[in-house]
Amino acid sequence: MAMPWQLAQAHRPKRGQSKRPIVELLPAVKITDIAIPSLYDHKTYILRNVSLKYPFLASLSFSNTCVEFQLPSLHRNQENPTQSFNLKRFKVGFGIRSAFLCTCGRPTYALYYLNRHIACRRCCNARHAIQTVNQHNRPILQASRIASFLDGKSRIFRRTRERLQKRLGEKLMTAQGKLGTDARRLWD
Repeated sequence: MAMPWQLAQAHRPKRGQSKRPIVELLPAVKITDIAIPSLYDHKTYILRNVSLKYPFLASLSFSNTCVEFQLPSLHRNQENPTQSFNLKRFKVGFGIRSAFLCTCGRPTYALYYLNRHIACRRCCNARHAIQTVNQHNRPILQASRIASFLDGKSRIFRRTRERLQKRLGEKLMTAQGKLGTDARRLWD
């Protein structure tokens, strides 16, 4: 079946050559990193020294309904630009989970910083790293993620660690098979 003329004439960048940012490389603020107060606590909390954890923020203020980010000003006499996001609550299991409500109206658990603007993944037009690689390189990316997870976590259950190490071995074998190399060299 032939390709439609619209697709044949369209200018689309090749896979992996897009200028869209990658989510894993963007600085992010996750809702789990902020201790959101309960529904009955009506105080507003201000964190002034968050620049150690989030270098792109000057301060952070939050209450049970809203989170406000203050970005550092570019000039001394300017006020800090602020962005505020409402919170949306979800009932999960035996508790309540909070999510940021982005300006596009979507609830999200993480907001990303791009071009002096904080927004969700879709508003940043970002994509995941797995979307940038082809099927031959995907097992390599998956294996590196599993290896970094195992290196970063020291306290994992023994069976979980064994299962992940088995999966890591399978991913490495798949990656070597797709690249057409000898898998025996990996274990020597």
